Amino acid sequence: MNFALPEGIIEFRDSVREFAREHVAPSAEQRDRDHHWDPDIWRRMGEVGLLGLPFPEEYGGQGADCLTTTVATEAFAEGGGDGGLTLAWGAHTIIGSMPIVLCGTEEQKRRYVPRLATGECIAGLGLTEPASGSDAAGSMETRAVKKGDRYIINGSKMFITNGPIGDVFVVMAVTNKARGAMGVSAFIVEKNFKGFSAGKNLDKLGMRTSTTSELVFEDMEVPEENLLSKEDSGFARIGRATLEWERTVLVGSALGSMQSLLDQTVRYAKNRVQFGQPIMRFQATQDKIARARMYLDAARLLLYRSALKKDKGQPAPTESSIGKLFTSEALIQVAYDLGQVHGGYCFIHEYPIERAYRDARLGTIGGGTSEMMRSIIAANL
Repeated sequence: MNFALPEGIIEFRDSVREFAREHVAPSAEQRDRDHHWDPDIWRRMGEVGLLGLPFPEEYGGQGADCLTTTVATEAFAEGGGDGGLTLAWGAHTIIGSMPIVLCGTEEQKRRYVPRLATGECIAGLGLTEPASGSDAAGSMETRAVKKGDRYIINGSKMFITNGPIGDVFVVMAVTNKARGAMGVSAFIVEKNFKGFSAGKNLDKLGMRTSTTSELVFEDMEVPEENLLSKEDSGFARIGRATLEWERTVLVGSALGSMQSLLDQTVRYAKNRVQFGQPIMRFQATQDKIARARMYLDAARLLLYRSALKKDKGQPAPTESSIGKLFTSEALIQVAYDLGQVHGGYCFIHEYPIERAYRDARLGTIGGGTSEMMRSIIAANL
């Protein structure tokens, strides 16, 4: 077991963190207040290669492995303090684009991936529905019917990150109801397809600097060449190929958030004086800070383990579920504990701890709830 990151990854991590500190952090508070997704920052992210980080170089990407991409997400969250923008990046790169990278035909990859790598096109995933969450396949109501050289899709998707701004979506739809999860297909859908529409940007508790909406399909016409993978195999094959990436890379942002909150709180506790001495000297404060560091180290090891298994070509359903479950719940606890150290200031918008606490809440819901993670872990045992 080697507990040290390779030197190249360390240097890259530091450069991503500095990029986020320079371009993301200064406006994070105001953008959160305004519910604003910033296209200028997004363009800069594309220019430095972040948006296509794990894509193969032949399609305009950087060819980064899962560990490097996880560490980059961690560094971006740490330096930028912007959970929403980090989420938008993950939704675009990992769950919106990687299905095409991993499961697409050569023609599909040539057509879409280079533009996704630069950020010219923004991607998202259409899986969750108004009445279909954890039972994503069994309760799916969106239908796709083959007519000639096209599929006609009717239905809707809910809570779709990048919905209002997205150009390309990987959309799941039932093509054979009798087969359950094995009767779901995936399609590459463009926003200009006839019958496609996106709802208004939803007003969220946290992650406000990302956009989220419903997607509606009314007799939407999708060319048959936009079928992703084989018919009836979309949910099983794409889920197997990408969910472990999602539950490792996207969750990496929680590591960065914990590191940033820990650093801020240590500085605050050293300077905040009560009863004639810095509150860092009080055992109650030390307990919260020590526990936060413990959670951070454990979470980091769990996520890195999952990423390393992916990079070795080994399946990691249990490891990625454990990492996602522990890390997302740890972030909520850390944000709460360190908020207590800040006292009343954790309740004030201008303090990053307030924004981080709101953003943390999504982690135990999105990408599979904590309850589903426990179910997966138990099933694999």
